[in-house]
Amino acid sequence: MSPRKNYLDELARIQQRINALFEQALLSTELEERELSPPGFWSPAVDVLETEDGYSVHAELSGVRREDIDLQAEERRLEISGRRQPSEEHRSFLRMERSYGRFRRVFNLAEPIDVDAISAQFERGVLRVSVPKRRLEGVKIVPRQEA
Repeated sequence: MSPRKNYLDELARIQQRINALFEQALLSTELEERELSPPGFWSPAVDVLETEDGYSVHAELSGVRREDIDLQAEERRLEISGRRQPSEEHRSFLRMERSYGRFRRVFNLAEPIDVDAISAQFERGVLRVSVPKRRLEGVKIVPRQEA
């Protein structure tokens, strides 16, 4: 294989990675989160499920201590933030791929939520947050239908 082909293959891989990063940034619906989070923040993977009664939010926070997690909620917004501290032994790694430092995820929800009824569990590195919808007397809230 010629050196030129190796360079072209490497450039193609770099271009694919750059394209994926741009797509991820442009397609994200959490523009506010990106604008308010300074460089150096990491973003844990989160699943959000909407049901008739509320939302279920699951965040992968392996290596984060319970006391380093903060939940804040208001009207139609849920924020999960905190910090993952590196271990003392991290200085001896030859390669480090996990992210450390502060994180912040903000979710703008479609329906008003019952802030006083939110509950959370943190087990085996996964934060599970149950976010009930606020019930308006005499009004039944139905989840949005996908087109």
